[in-house]
Amino acid sequence: MENESLKIQHQRLPDLVMEQLMDWIMDGKIHMGQKLNTEELAQQLGVSRMPVREALKNLEKLGIAESVPYAGARVVKLTKSDVRQIYIMRKALEPVAGFYACQNITDQQIAEVEEIQNRFEQVMSVEKPSAKQIYIHNREFHFAIYNISGLDRLCEMIKMLWDNLAFYKLIYGLTYVDDKVEASRMISEHRGYIDALRVKKPEELQKRLTVSLERHEVDVPYKVSSYIDDCIDE
Repeated sequence: MENESLKIQHQRLPDLVMEQLMDWIMDGKIHMGQKLNTEELAQQLGVSRMPVREALKNLEKLGIAESVPYAGARVVKLTKSDVRQIYIMRKALEPVAGFYACQNITDQQIAEVEEIQNRFEQVMSVEKPSAKQIYIHNREFHFAIYNISGLDRLCEMIKMLWDNLAFYKLIYGLTYVDDKVEASRMISEHRGYIDALRVKKPEELQKRLTVSLERHEVDVPYKVSSYIDDCIDE
């Protein structure tokens, strides 16, 4: 990675550092399993170590990095088989959370979910949307629904699975940047979930979530396979 100085100071510095690290991941400058050395990153970014440490903690919360005892932080590492297994587990859990959320949801909560979706569509509407923002807003949308289920333990398990997949979802997010058909399909899926919530049809929402996850169980490992294979070969 070339020495890159952060010039924009309107955001909090740790947020800028995190965005730059996510850009490097999507550009292939940082690979899965790679150690993230605080001092080296601080030098490359032209900042002190403090905002880098905070940025790495935020990446850990998103599931993109992990802290290894006595070794420090590194980017997560999974195989294609791991990714597929996680989707199988998500397929078993998320439609259940959606089912109960649909039973419990109020009109006010539906309005809140729709507002989140509106913000998501604004992100998607620009010529070259940010894969980082797509990932963050998509996650916010789904958990706004799942948390309404009242199944706290189930939602924690789902969150753990999303965290496990975050690195690959970030890479996969580039699909929606480059493919307007896929981007449109994602928006339509979200709108379909909202429609099911609005008419209180839990079985319909459960079915829609299952179909989407079945498709991604195949798509995500396939579309990030070249990235994974490149990392394994190195």
